[in-house]
Amino acid sequence: MQKILDGLIFVVLCIFLFTGCQKKEEKINFEEIANATKIEITHSLSGTVTTETIEDTDDITHVANWMNELILDEISFPENETPSDTEGGESYSFTVSDAEGKQINFYYFINSPEDYYILYDTKWYIVKNPVVLTF
Repeated sequence: MQKILDGLIFVVLCIFLFTGCQKKEEKINFEEIANATKIEITHSLSGTVTTETIEDTDDITHVANWMNELILDEISFPENETPSDTEGGESYSFTVSDAEGKQINFYYFINSPEDYYILYDTKWYIVKNPVVLTF
């Protein structure tokens, strides 16, 4: 009986050991974006800034689907050395509003054809599969 109990404890400890060591993947809440009532997009390129407001449900779903397609890995940067500090890049700022007036903001930075980033909820993500914005 003691061997069975010892074996069971060993199995439980192994489970905790292996699950505790796995990398936790932080996910962006795409549902908040899909359930938005309005998305304001500000595009900045070479000193030119344009703003567009999306309130159509199909267009909002298109933005949420675009975000959902991206493969992101969380990344850390030294202080004052974030991708947003790069000169000559292109950026998009998204302000997502829901029916209750709650807002979330996220940013999409394009520093070169191979260098894309998302800033969402104070966390930086490198974009592994940049998808062209078509909205």
